[in-house]
Amino acid sequence: MTEIAIPWRLKIGLVVAGYAGVFVVAAMWIATRYLAALRDPVTFSGGMAAGGDWMLELIIVAMLLVPTFLLALFLRSSEEASTKFAKVLLCFGLSAPVSVALMAIPAIGQGKNLFAGALGYVCLYRVFAFPMTLFGLIGLCVLAKYKRARRLIIYSALVETVTPVALLFLASGRFSNF
Repeated sequence: MTEIAIPWRLKIGLVVAGYAGVFVVAAMWIATRYLAALRDPVTFSGGMAAGGDWMLELIIVAMLLVPTFLLALFLRSSEEASTKFAKVLLCFGLSAPVSVALMAIPAIGQGKNLFAGALGYVCLYRVFAFPMTLFGLIGLCVLAKYKRARRLIIYSALVETVTPVALLFLASGRFSNF
């Protein structure tokens, strides 16, 4: 059985098209949700609406995992490319504690103005994406072919796991004496 060689540009084009498609669909869904909330704000102010928002976020993150796994499969043949991709994933993993720290700033966490409020929502959704992000990192770790890339992805998964656990400890007041 012979393997069909797909040109590098076509592989990257498929990944870019996948991300673009996900962003277009996500933007349409978010805009539809926002317009529905504007039409009937009372209905969209309860817990059921918040649960729906979280489910929408999880679906969007799951859709983003598809081109990410394709990219990981395409980069798997090169150790240098795999390591660079793992470094990007580590930086993404480090965005979780940064998001928690930014939300601790009252102006951002409580959304006093448009920019700070938008940044607060982005940080909040980044932290709430923890389950799907961890799932994706575990899958990417399994796909990683090279030791260094796998180790960087494991570090990212550890940061992703420790962040919500530390947030729970801080919120419980166990560190109130410090």
